[in-house]
Amino acid sequence: MNTFLHKQLKINLTQNLNIQKNQHILLALSGGADSLCLLKLLKDIQILYKLQLGLIYIDHQQRHDSIYNSKHIINIIKEYKLQSYIYQIKQSKYSENQLRRLRYQIFLKTANKYNYSYIATAHHNDDKIETCLQNLIRGSSLDGLNSLKWSRFINPNLQIIRPILNFKKSDILWFCKYYNLPIWSDYTNTSYIYKRNRIRQELIPYLKLYLNNDIEENINNFLNITNLDIEYIRQNTLKIYQAVKHPKLIALNYQILFKQHKALQIRVLKLFFYHNFKLNISFVFIKDLIKYLSYDQQQIIKYQHLIIKYNSKWLYIC
Repeated sequence: MNTFLHKQLKINLTQNLNIQKNQHILLALSGGADSLCLLKLLKDIQILYKLQLGLIYIDHQQRHDSIYNSKHIINIIKEYKLQSYIYQIKQSKYSENQLRRLRYQIFLKTANKYNYSYIATAHHNDDKIETCLQNLIRGSSLDGLNSLKWSRFINPNLQIIRPILNFKKSDILWFCKYYNLPIWSDYTNTSYIYKRNRIRQELIPYLKLYLNNDIEENINNFLNITNLDIEYIRQNTLKIYQAVKHPKLIALNYQILFKQHKALQIRVLKLFFYHNFKLNISFVFIKDLIKYLSYDQQQIIKYQHLIIKYNSKWLYIC
């Protein structure tokens, strides 16, 4: 009960996540190596940290062996004797992203209902690298490249945490073998229908073999460096947004905004639409909007259900 991963988890909880004792943590369980590793680790330190642990499992019914996977999970729950919540999503042609959103909605609803302070997922360092490459290929922004963070606040009383985000997959597999954990193998992880599997099984090995054997470490260093830059830009974006938004109306002073660097102009406008309407405005539209605002005459612009008006100083939403 004192492997190097136990030690690393304790460091992560105290230094990277700032989790105190006597906390309620809901662990998302799949039966795979990653979640079983995290379950074993948390269970081993439960008494030391006085943790209240709960397990949540969601059966998507997307695989022909899902019923056997569910039975396997039930056996694990019986062994660990923890409060558990099992859900089943009715069979339907959901996309991968739709299933992910639905899954997290269930996580949040359960955590809020039963007063958990944290939802723990078993994302690890290899996931972070794969997500970076996947989002880069999609044409993501700098923020999207580093989308897997240690934690994220859902509301003041609830966070999603990733306690093993700096664990390597090879170390997780060693841990599971060392403790003879009953891993459930998900055959869809080998299917090339999913682009992420090609990144994991073809692209990354190719990059390591022919370009740089340390590619994963280098990408990880890049993400750590850019994360500091992104945080600095975000803080400045919030300061500028507070300075240019109208105190009462849904409006902002774009004349003051245009004194800033264009990168900050774009971020403030995106924040303006998301804060007020929960809209993720495209980069192309933001560029066009900035161009329109540079004209002297008043204009009206329609975007989805919004009517955007502006004069020589203010941009309004009607």
